[in-house]
Amino acid sequence: MRIGEYQTLTIARQTQNGLYLADTDDEVLLPSGQCPRDFAIGDPLSVFVYTDSEDRPIATVKRPFVVVGEFAAMQVVGVTEAGAFLDWGLDKDLFCPIREQAVPMREDNLYVVRVYLDPVSQRVACSSKLGKYLRVSGEALSQGQKVKAMISAFRPDAIEVILEGEIKGALFPDEWHERLSLGEIREAYVKSVREDGRVAVSLRPQGYQAVLAESDRILGALKAAGGFLPVTDKSSPEEIQRRFGLSKGAFKKLIGTLYREGRIDIESHGIRILENTKSVN
Repeated sequence: MRIGEYQTLTIARQTQNGLYLADTDDEVLLPSGQCPRDFAIGDPLSVFVYTDSEDRPIATVKRPFVVVGEFAAMQVVGVTEAGAFLDWGLDKDLFCPIREQAVPMREDNLYVVRVYLDPVSQRVACSSKLGKYLRVSGEALSQGQKVKAMISAFRPDAIEVILEGEIKGALFPDEWHERLSLGEIREAYVKSVREDGRVAVSLRPQGYQAVLAESDRILGALKAAGGFLPVTDKSSPEEIQRRFGLSKGAFKKLIGTLYREGRIDIESHGIRILENTKSVN
């Protein structure tokens, strides 16, 4: 049996304790409370296999939040001297040994962990020491590439993210304006790959055409403000981020383009929409 994974097994026999499911010569119990109402011996059944409190393989039709090899944010439901127990959606909580905790875990707190199968005990466990499971270098990624990013940690200067489940990346403050949660998975775009391979990402598409697609945001804000806003390319990044949810660099590109198109005028103390600019939805 492949512990910690989903698999399709065959119903081999029925007992008072439940159904025994087989894969070649191995069998695993699906407890009676989880057995389907209608079945026949020989039917296939998709289950998740893990170990019970006595370290025996057991099957379940319930779905854990993640399987072995994946990352997820989970809440601690109990702490002992040996480690912490996290809720991962099954009857038996997921164990995180003391040695696998990046910082001492506290009950009720949320942590991003990586699920693994202990090679000695064959128990499914987890670790919050994410670094040893991630590559620091993303040299295979290219600027502008779309990636899946999981929020893994909040730092004073940046948000740490896990890219495509295997690469460590960073999301800097000028690249988002909405509230983000630990463990949240977002569509992101590679902003830069440094010479050492470290990756910075943005929650917005990259490239000149992607920036131009944001022009209606500025025009809409101008119309809502009566046609004028006291903000220019000399304004602080914080002010631009607050008003438009844009980085200063993106804002400068946008107003420059809108000015050349004759849609706005750039004055000494702000920007003004021109009367011949079409209405913005």
